[in-house]
Amino acid sequence: MKLATFSNRIFSIVLFVGAMFCQRAGADTVLSNLGDQWTSGGIGDIHALFPGGTPYGSDTANFTTGNSAYSLDSITLEFEFSSVWESGLGPAPGAVKIQLLQGNTVLGTFGHPVADPATTQWPIAPNHAYTLFIDFTPTAPIRLNPDSPYSLNISMPANSGTGAALMFTRSSDYISSDGWVMGATASGDPYAGGEHLKVAVGATAVPDSANTAVLLSVGLAVLIWGRRKLRKEINSPAGNRDV
Repeated sequence: MKLATFSNRIFSIVLFVGAMFCQRAGADTVLSNLGDQWTSGGIGDIHALFPGGTPYGSDTANFTTGNSAYSLDSITLEFEFSSVWESGLGPAPGAVKIQLLQGNTVLGTFGHPVADPATTQWPIAPNHAYTLFIDFTPTAPIRLNPDSPYSLNISMPANSGTGAALMFTRSSDYISSDGWVMGATASGDPYAGGEHLKVAVGATAVPDSANTAVLLSVGLAVLIWGRRKLRKEINSPAGNRDV
């Protein structure tokens, strides 16, 4: 086997193993209570956000990350489309203000609302109120530390000229992965006391940089060893022919 061919094979193996280790898992829903079903009458548990928080202020949903570092990819909220129209306000996923905080520090904001294709408990129907899941993505990259508390604050700016109706649940049930925990929701609406904002968090696990560096170092050492070994064989009397 020629030196160049052998080196290329070893190098390809090192790159493949390194890529498999370094690549991040695909974005996943790590926390969600969007699947909670409303079992009472009417369309569900709705609480409005008004411009400037008048009469009711913002909603703050709390959560704690799991065992790994994550890149925060999206959040999903469920909006109801009828009650805000009836009060003279338009539906406003595009106007709502969403911030991620750790304590009192703002870590990032969300925008770019897009309707999620998943069907809600109250899909669109002619002349009826309905709800939609709306996905929001960070306006700049956000990294989350392991086992750390964060909060999502949702409000309507005073100059928005519109309001929004968000869906809540009275259930504390949720799904999660990697040890994520959904906390309580604090709402400026006194009628939302003890209830939970319906929300989902999408995130991607970030590989441990130290382990990645170790693996790549080992791969480089294997490549160097392989090249030296083959050179010795080629330079030996029995190694002056190709296999």
